[in-house]
Amino acid sequence: MNNKILKSGFVVLMATLLTVSSGCQKDYLDRQPLSDYLSSNFYNNEGAIALGANGCYQLLKMNHFNSSSIPLSVLWDMYTPFGIERADNSSIGVGNVDLRTTYSVELTYANLYTSVARCNSVLTGAAPYYNDLTDKAKQYLSEIRVLRAHYNIQLVSLFGDIPYFEKPVTAEQLQTLKRTPWQEAVDAIIRDLDDAAVNLPWIATEYGRVDKSVAYGLKARIALFAGSWNKFGFGRDAVKDQAKASSYFKVAATAAKKVMDESGRSLANNYNDLFTRVGQLKADAKNETMLFMVFSDFGDKNYHYMSTGEQVRMIGQSGRFPTQQLVDTYETSNGKRIDQAGSGYNPKTPFINRDPRLKYTIYTQGDTIIGNTGSNKLKFLMEVYNPLTKSFDAQNNVKLVDNADYKGAVAPFGYVQSGVGFAWRKYNHFDDESTFTATYNINIMRYAEILLTYAEAKIELAELDATVVDAIDKVRARVGMPGILISDPSRAGNVEKMRQIVRRERKVELMKEALYFFDMRRWRLGSIQNAEPTYGYPLATGVNPATNTYPNGYDQATPDMVPSFGAAGSERDINDVASYAAYGSKLRKRDISRIWEDKFYLWPIPQTELNKQPSLGQNLGYGN
Repeated sequence: MNNKILKSGFVVLMATLLTVSSGCQKDYLDRQPLSDYLSSNFYNNEGAIALGANGCYQLLKMNHFNSSSIPLSVLWDMYTPFGIERADNSSIGVGNVDLRTTYSVELTYANLYTSVARCNSVLTGAAPYYNDLTDKAKQYLSEIRVLRAHYNIQLVSLFGDIPYFEKPVTAEQLQTLKRTPWQEAVDAIIRDLDDAAVNLPWIATEYGRVDKSVAYGLKARIALFAGSWNKFGFGRDAVKDQAKASSYFKVAATAAKKVMDESGRSLANNYNDLFTRVGQLKADAKNETMLFMVFSDFGDKNYHYMSTGEQVRMIGQSGRFPTQQLVDTYETSNGKRIDQAGSGYNPKTPFINRDPRLKYTIYTQGDTIIGNTGSNKLKFLMEVYNPLTKSFDAQNNVKLVDNADYKGAVAPFGYVQSGVGFAWRKYNHFDDESTFTATYNINIMRYAEILLTYAEAKIELAELDATVVDAIDKVRARVGMPGILISDPSRAGNVEKMRQIVRRERKVELMKEALYFFDMRRWRLGSIQNAEPTYGYPLATGVNPATNTYPNGYDQATPDMVPSFGAAGSERDINDVASYAAYGSKLRKRDISRIWEDKFYLWPIPQTELNKQPSLGQNLGYGN
């Protein structure tokens, strides 16, 4: 990564929050002038600081595009082989678009720095009065520091070396400003979180505010990431710093263990409750959810439209889909990978006797889908192979209806023709509210992540004690999965096998929560996971519209249609990366142009910023 001097128009964003001149960016920025607050003693009391803190919280929900109300982070896991967007061969995940000029990259960059700037304006404005502030005001300032750390963690994770700011930037400073090496930025973030945690309760008394558990949770997250970057490489050709990796893993394990031992946090009783509006209001679900984007269907109503782009066409729009590679990551119910002897996996009935989180996360062939348009609750079968499907009314009376996902004007944009036969269920089980006025909260951090972070950090330290097994087993036990040593006793004391299972758990437990995008990169899986086409449902033979014959492709599946996971102990095996080369011609296939280059481990500085100031410098592989 480059550590070049920054004098760009980008940094003016940080200093003055002025409008960016390019047309598509003109509405990105928070236009509140810093001088109105910093020179008028605005942040000298609890009330003003509370308002400033609320503004920093609002930026957790910084939206994608100005009108669609889709938080940017929702898209990140769609940029991995586990999720795809509607367009074939032309998305960030496929690897054949120019990231330097891609709107999502540009928007993410601008929004995150706007968020950091907002936090800095409040913290700097309040600094002269800190000793005279109430304890509550000091708590608000600590909350802001945690939020700033969250925004900076995303910046480091996406871009590597970053301009790291803890105060608003003056015009004079811009002339000599340099990018901070990522490791220095990480260390500064960790110190900031430690300092902020002092004034925070373990669990916030006001729902939706950050607390000590969030501060230590973020510390564990960034330290885990940094440990992996040092151990496995971070987008550059350098000697792996094993000592530094171990240091970060120790920080991650210690911070996570502190949350586990002292916070009072625990797992919700029901996994599905974490992703519906009604479920999230239960006390046990609230206790697990630590950091999240807050929405509301009462008072000052605040909706989002994340789900409208993830529906089947029977209900609404569809633009993001799960993939076969993700589906095949879920174990069978006895704790075996689907290719293992004794798993019981059958290609004809591949969704039976699987880890329950598969069906909590993904709609598959034959599932009952519940959709809610506000005025009409829809209930019907997911049908990949037929122009008709069964629909159920409130009394469960059945009738055949046209299947808009298989045939018709909008079918080319649905999960059959645009996707690969699967749809997202997680966050999209609308038994309790309307798809088009969704108010379920969007999770950023859950206690389950803390348990898995602790386990992974300890595994990378080769400290394979009972607490590691217990942490992973707690996450699995919630959904009825067997203990990791019960399903495979050979894992005991085996670092590679323990690494495999904790990575698998992070995938299936936390999928679609904007973490796998970063996990895939810190584990350095791009070349084995992202260089093959996207596969899906078995193609059916013998389709004959003239005789109304539409056979089910799964019925025609043969015993050999089980993916390969490579040789035992290989990177593909340890990371559960399925290969369909042996029978790919029998499957729905798209994204045949999918490629990987190691430069993708980091995103580039947007070209709009380089155009304004070439001295910004660019990340390795993206040119000057």
